[in-house]
Amino acid sequence: MQRRTISLICAMALALFLTAAQPVSAEGPAFDIAQREARLQPDGGIMLADVLIARPIGMAACAVGLVGTVLALPFATFSGNIYAVAERLVVEPFVYTFQRPVGHFPGELPSR
Repeated sequence: MQRRTISLICAMALALFLTAAQPVSAEGPAFDIAQREARLQPDGGIMLADVLIARPIGMAACAVGLVGTVLALPFATFSGNIYAVAERLVVEPFVYTFQRPVGHFPGELPSR
């Protein structure tokens, strides 16, 4: 009987030891993702500067790029790089101005 009691106590101590070693967290992976996304959102000042300063400059760059493409078209035709000129002078300013999320700038480092 005594041997059985000692075995039972050892088994219970082992079970307690093994369960105490497991990390316990009430937050799941969804909480981590939401927390990371909240850190990646720009603040209101950055968004306001983007809308009031960067977007109008981007629209002007679209217009200037379109005019520059028309002027460069004869030279680009002979050199064979029409698509490179159009990509650089028209498509890139358009994507920067109209398809980029408000407050996010290309090449920015993620906040910590």
